[in-house]
Amino acid sequence: MLQQRYGFIVKTPDMDFLAHQGRLKSEQFEIAVCAVRTVEEAVMVAQELLTRHVQVIELSGGFDMQDAEQVRQALQGRARVGLVQYLDAPPLSAVG
Repeated sequence: MLQQRYGFIVKTPDMDFLAHQGRLKSEQFEIAVCAVRTVEEAVMVAQELLTRHVQVIELSGGFDMQDAEQVRQALQGRARVGLVQYLDAPPLSAVG
């Protein structure tokens, strides 16, 4: 299945998810971007992105594996969840 609708969630302490969000859209691709303060806000935003038929949600490097797993479980398989990893950082370990 072609992935055409993405969400990207950034975790930062000084932005409000209601005010700090945006969207890029073309005929073949769409991405919604939103900044959150906590993983709980990320879960709320991710669930809202499902109402926009987002197929993949990427979480910024500010999230860890446990955060990503919390978001993934909240979505109950309705969208794929990815996590940014920096090449110069140690590998992220799997959630146990």
